[in-house]
Amino acid sequence: MQVNTPHNINFQSKNKTIRFADDIARHVNKCYPRISTSLIDDFVNVQCFRNFKKRINTRTEDMRTDISENFDNAENFIGKILAFVKPVKKLKLGNCGESAQLATIIAKVNGIKNCYIASLKTTKNKNLDHSVIYVNDKKPYIIDTWLGFADYVPGAFSRYRSEYHNHFDIQEGDKLTFKKLKNDYTKVLNQDFSRSQINKIKNIFPEQFIKRGYVE
Repeated sequence: MQVNTPHNINFQSKNKTIRFADDIARHVNKCYPRISTSLIDDFVNVQCFRNFKKRINTRTEDMRTDISENFDNAENFIGKILAFVKPVKKLKLGNCGESAQLATIIAKVNGIKNCYIASLKTTKNKNLDHSVIYVNDKKPYIIDTWLGFADYVPGAFSRYRSEYHNHFDIQEGDKLTFKKLKNDYTKVLNQDFSRSQINKIKNIFPEQFIKRGYVE
């Protein structure tokens, strides 16, 4: 069984901004492979995996408790970054929330600015229970590490309605939007990292750094 199930990515006709954002999504999954309970439903003969999913759900909730306690007890910025990375790296678990947290760190380590964790919602504020990185560029785009792709916002909305529709309760007529998440975690992750902070993260987790033009 593979630990992570990223979808195949088509690189044709993508500009360098989206190609590099795709690299970020794939690099997160390479560095920190994870089992996602939400993606277990994509398994063939999923009914055979119900007990497995229940066990993984329990372990994921325990991991989140560890993240929360480590985050609260951290005395500085690097301690809080460690709180996000180390439990996922050790236990190889995580859903879209953990995926977005890791991706935000790696995106900022690799020079992507003006990005933050956002929640997928409808314009009537129905929560679709999904987190991504929103990059507030001249032409905004998102990095969806959980599903394994990056795209400009309109393209992402189209993909959520079509190839990924089974993951979301999107009704006909729903208009989609991304809303910036605001909580104790995102106060740390959504800020611009200083050069000193980035260098400290690189020293601890050198695997997070990639070069432009990276293709695996």
